[in-house]
Formats: sequence, C-alpha cells, structure tokens
Amino acid sequence: MPRYRAVIVAAACALALAAPAGAAYAATAAHHAAKPVLTVGKKGGPAVRKRAVLKASLAKGKSAVFALNTSLGTFTATCTKSTLEVKVTANPSTRGKATLSLTGETISSCTLKGAPDGITLTSISATNLPSDVTISSAKGFPITIAGRSKTKPLAFSAVINASSVGAGSLTCVVTAPTAKANGSNKGNEVTVSKQKFTLDKSASSADCSIASTATFSATYGPIRDTSVKHSPKVFVS
Repeated sequence: MPRYRAVIVAAACALALAAPAGAAYAATAAHHAAKPVLTVGKKGGPAVRKRAVLKASLAKGKSAVFALNTSLGTFTATCTKSTLEVKVTANPSTRGKATLSLTGETISSCTLKGAPDGITLTSISATNLPSDVTISSAKGFPITIAGRSKTKPLAFSAVINASSVGAGSLTCVVTAPTAKANGSNKGNEVTVSKQKFTLDKSASSADCSIASTATFSATYGPIRDTSVKHSPKVFVS
C-alpha cells in the first residue's frame, strides 16, 4: 500500500505542476494568435472591421511625383494635394494579409517642370478604379496594388495643354498591372517609390507618343479609419 500511495502522490504532484504551465502556454498561444493584421488606435488594438473605410492625404511635407520619360527629356509633375480612400474587404484575426479595395484617389495642385515652354499640366486622375490591394504583416509591411484585370490595369490619365506648340489638349494614359508599396506604423503611412508605368498608346493622344514610361512616388499618412468615431489611426500588426 505505501508503494501505491507514493505513486498516486507523485502523479498528483505532476498534474498540479503541469496545469499552470499548460494554462500559461495556452494563454501565450492565444495572445500571439489574436492579432488582426489591421488594428485601430495602436498596434495590437481592436481589429479594423470588414467594410471599414480608410482615408489618408499626403503625409506632411510630401508630394505626389510623376516623372514622364520622353524623347525630349523627363517631364516632372509635382502635386501637393492627393488623397486615398480604401474599403476593407478582409482583415484576418491572425498575422497574414488583409485585403482592401482602392475606391478613390484624387490628385491636384500640380506643377510641371522639364517640359518645353508653354506646355502645362491641366489635370492628373487615377482611372480604372476600384483596384485590389493586399497588405501583409510580414517585415516591412509590403503592399501590392493590382488592376482588376488585364483590360482594367492600374492607370493614370494626364491632360496636357500643348496649344502653344500647336498640339492642343493631349490626354496621355500610363498603365501598370501592379504596383508595390510599404506600410509603416511610424506616422501610419503608406509609401510608393518610383513605381513604373508604361504609356498606353491606344488610349493616349497621338502626340503623347514622344513619351515611353513614367514613375510614380508618394507618401500618404496618417491612414485613418473613418468608420470609427474620431477616425483613429490604423496600425499593422
């Protein structure tokens, strides 16, 4: 009997010791698992809800810059006003990728440099919206923006006044299948850096053929969730 009693006591002690450790492991696992990709207010805060509308303007001191490469040199459009609007379509409760839809983008207050005298920029607009967006919780918070299809790629349309050189009003369209960006919790920003676009000759005025490619750069932030009271900043976990 003493022998069996010793075995029972030892088993009970082992279970007593294992229970707190198991509970601690389960709590730790749950803590690590319950981290939505996008949160509001702080990293690891409440999840951004599906169908939430996120908005941002250009980050303080930043501009949206288009560099159009042409046979006459590089024309650079620097725009001091631009906004983004995206709608959340999925925000996983664990680390991974959130998906969004870029539903709106405005660009204005632009100046054109490098073009021949008398040629001015009338407007730049994003077309073929909405576009598909994914943001990952991986290092650097990589973002991919993609056109809806091959026939609806990412696109910008620029209207140029070239009346002074006898060309009238030109519409130049540049496109790309995808573009890359990165998110940051510092300033709650999204940065696009020199993403390449190609002139779509079929959708552009004939005189735009002097151009070949363009690049687009911009930093937007802070990104805010306008679906929540006081529009808190959005973080990536």
